[in-house]
Amino acid sequence: MRKHIPTITLFVALSALLLSALLAPSGLAQKKAPAKAPAKDKPAAQAPAAPQFMSVQVVRIHPGMGNEYQEFLRTETLPALQKAGVKMRSAWVRAVFGEANEYVAVMPIESMAQYDSPGPIVRALGEEGARAYGAKAARFIASSHTFCLQARPDLSIEPKTNEPPKLAIGFDVSVAPGRALDYESIIKTDFLPALKKADLKGVLVSRVAFGGDTNQYVVIALYDSFAEIGKGSPLVRALGQEGANRLSQKTAGIVLHSENAVWRYVPELSLPQLAPKAENR
Repeated sequence: MRKHIPTITLFVALSALLLSALLAPSGLAQKKAPAKAPAKDKPAAQAPAAPQFMSVQVVRIHPGMGNEYQEFLRTETLPALQKAGVKMRSAWVRAVFGEANEYVAVMPIESMAQYDSPGPIVRALGEEGARAYGAKAARFIASSHTFCLQARPDLSIEPKTNEPPKLAIGFDVSVAPGRALDYESIIKTDFLPALKKADLKGVLVSRVAFGGDTNQYVVIALYDSFAEIGKGSPLVRALGQEGANRLSQKTAGIVLHSENAVWRYVPELSLPQLAPKAENR
């Protein structure tokens, strides 16, 4: 049975793509490799953009343990991550629609080489402390799956502000083998212009690199309220029902499966810990 990522991002407000997109002015700008000095008689060639990767952990907890699990994250997980030097963590929880008791944590991957060394919990707590931490966490967790996603800024619409959104609709899209370039072409030439016309707060796209189906894309639309979501499909608003139907037909034979869920951003379980706005104090 195929495993689908029950997505976010943000979230997504999400990590190298999500968190940096939401917390930095130029978050969707791709990292570029250092440029070499051009040869005297040759024009300078632009260095290829280095891929951006993020770690996405999807955790399903036992029913009725939500408050305890969140307290565990606040009092034990976040302090340990901060002690280990982790700067960014984007936390999301299912919001009304979708399977309950699921949490998503997104963290940027600075380099794949980081996985050749002990993880942040071990660095912060030591081997024995990490084992004790794992035993505590196991009380809450029914299942856990970690994916590596590659951010695709070229298929995304940069968020309009650096403020984390309150909500995100995450679309899990599986594409037929060998049709990835066709799907990406439709995103660039059809979907992005329509979504820009619909004036969304942002659309973030990534693709599974490791840990799942590599023909799977995660598309995240950012919102600040259910009232905004309730305005209806942005494609219908931009193109009308007939235009949206024609666009949907273009993906026939390319998109094999698509499902969505609504996610709520949880600032108190995220890093950095943002100070509350003056009006909310």
